[in-house]
Amino acid sequence: MRCAIYARYSSDLQRDSSIDDQIRQCRDYARVKGWSIVEQFVRSDRAISAGSTIGRSSLDKLLKDAEGHTRSFDCLLVDDTSRLARNLEDSLRIVKTLDFFGVKFCSVSQNLNSGDKSSRSLLTLHGMMDEQFLVGLAEKVHRGQEGQVRKGLQAGGRCYGYRNVPIEDPTRVEKYGRPAVIGVRLEIKDDEAEIVRRIFDSYADGMGLARIAKMLNGEGVPAPQTPRTRERRAWCISSLHEMLRNERYRGVSVWNRTEKKRSPKTGRKVSRPRPESEWVRADAPAWRIVTDEQWAAVVARIRSFRDALSSNVVGGMNRTPQSCTYLFSGLLTCSICNARLVIIGGGKRGYIKYGCPSHRYKGVCENRLTIRRDRLEAQLLDVLERKILRSDMADYLVTRFEEQLNRRIREWEREDHVSARAGLIKRRDELKTRAARVSQAIAEGGSMESLIACLKELESEITQVSRQLETNRPVEMTFTSANVRQFALERVLHLRDMLHSENIPAARLVLQKHIGRLIMTPTLKEGKPVYEVSGKVDFAPTGGKDVMEMVAREGLEPPTPAFSGLRSTN
Repeated sequence: MRCAIYARYSSDLQRDSSIDDQIRQCRDYARVKGWSIVEQFVRSDRAISAGSTIGRSSLDKLLKDAEGHTRSFDCLLVDDTSRLARNLEDSLRIVKTLDFFGVKFCSVSQNLNSGDKSSRSLLTLHGMMDEQFLVGLAEKVHRGQEGQVRKGLQAGGRCYGYRNVPIEDPTRVEKYGRPAVIGVRLEIKDDEAEIVRRIFDSYADGMGLARIAKMLNGEGVPAPQTPRTRERRAWCISSLHEMLRNERYRGVSVWNRTEKKRSPKTGRKVSRPRPESEWVRADAPAWRIVTDEQWAAVVARIRSFRDALSSNVVGGMNRTPQSCTYLFSGLLTCSICNARLVIIGGGKRGYIKYGCPSHRYKGVCENRLTIRRDRLEAQLLDVLERKILRSDMADYLVTRFEEQLNRRIREWEREDHVSARAGLIKRRDELKTRAARVSQAIAEGGSMESLIACLKELESEITQVSRQLETNRPVEMTFTSANVRQFALERVLHLRDMLHSENIPAARLVLQKHIGRLIMTPTLKEGKPVYEVSGKVDFAPTGGKDVMEMVAREGLEPPTPAFSGLRSTN
């Protein structure tokens, strides 16, 4: 038995040597069983939770190796089922996948082998226990955080304006000899607190969030830690928006506003709001940075903006012209900072402008060039239309379409040939079985005339099926070149009409599929600032599946498979 080994530990709080311990346990188990370890398939994932299989590259590689045409190992060893997954669905799916490709799964410490009859029941039992461990751990952590909050301590992460100070218990010692930490208190950082007060005063005096962000970035004021979604560390509207609503700055602790849930698609945890009835509030006067007057002034301005917005609704969910989706929304990229160009100004239709958000709202990009949406769309659509209607582009589209269509037809022919041959072989075997039974009935003295007639009929059909098997070849299925060219040219015209249609969502899907993104580079032309646009544009069919969908949509009938009239009788 050739074995692979998978090991995992969940967080930086665990020792890295945990991986070595798990692998050693698996090696000892294999040695006792007389199995061999394939060293190149001894793999591990470090500091990754088992709550999801997404992001566990070593496990993904092992599963892909198991699916290969030449199987490289016969069994996957883990120290414990919780190392594989702490989600019952994931555990059952992985083991089922391995079993499908002929690979067994063994949990060493639990002596669980997927080759045993009782393995599924045991795997389900252990999987439920592993999953419940995470649920119970989350409840304990949540309960402990609530206790810290009610004591006036810090239960979350870092917050701008404060530093986290651990509270140590000298009478207790942790595993590595350090004093045990029994809580974390917040301590105001004077330099950051001054920036917080300045932000509150600036906003209350009428300064906008974008202007505040550009002011702080221009002065080189260090911004809060950048999240993973931004490339540059800079003050931005979203961080200022949250700061102005953070009651911690006025000496009030508000906890349990959100909860973390793991997305089944991405495997990442995302925040979801909780009902206000579940919030936990507590006075924390030692945390106060802004006065009640500063807080009240900010709240009054926020409320006035909210009231003005609600009285000027453009569509559902209080959408404004800046938040609407247009034809090229999300497809235009600034060449300097790699940010996506957004609507940054203009309230009347036709005068809405695209611009770089890193310059407009943060002041950290040199690209100050803006362009009216209507002019940009007209110029880009004109270029795209001329590109589509060029004779060489039309010939290219026809050629690509013919290539993909013919490739799909060949696949159809092969599938039809294989299925037809399999049907003929099955039919011949059935006829031979029936002929053998008739011969047996004749030997036992049955009705001779009727049995002999039936036997001759069966033998004749067997001969006919055998001839079909000898001459069975893939059938030729083709469309005429004229039909293909006509369809491809109609497709070109359809694309042009789609880009000029009023169905913005459908047109955007066409652009996303065939363009991806366009790089907008500010430059000078004849002394005037303009955008130079570059990008990959390909309006050809993107795959055999798309080709056949388009063929069906246009009403072209797919070829009739060979031997479609073959029938099986009892």
